[in-house]
Amino acid sequence: MADAGLIFACFGCCCGHTNNGAARFSRPATRRAFDAAGLQGRVRLAFSECLGPCSEANVVFVYLHGRALWFKRINTPDLFQAVFAHVRAALSAPDTSLPDTLMPYSFSWTGGGVGPELA
Repeated sequence: MADAGLIFACFGCCCGHTNNGAARFSRPATRRAFDAAGLQGRVRLAFSECLGPCSEANVVFVYLHGRALWFKRINTPDLFQAVFAHVRAALSAPDTSLPDTLMPYSFSWTGGGVGPELA
């Protein structure tokens, strides 16, 4: 199934700027991690100038199976890879719970969707 979901990685005004505590990532490196996760052709990855909740930089928004998931402070390559791994798992099993490693980074934001319910 092509493009069963969307991943928006913010690279805008606050995300990706080290002066506010966010880690700096390049778009090509993020794209390579996405491709390595085996998501190409299954989910679309797009880069956004600003997703809104700037105080939570680096922000990643995932829309999968009709559900909005927000992630904050995705500031290491390992966290980007964890997001991509969760999306890969959720493609096959929509009821897949967030892994413990991502729970502290999930949040709800009324500006663009409801995030995962925290246990």
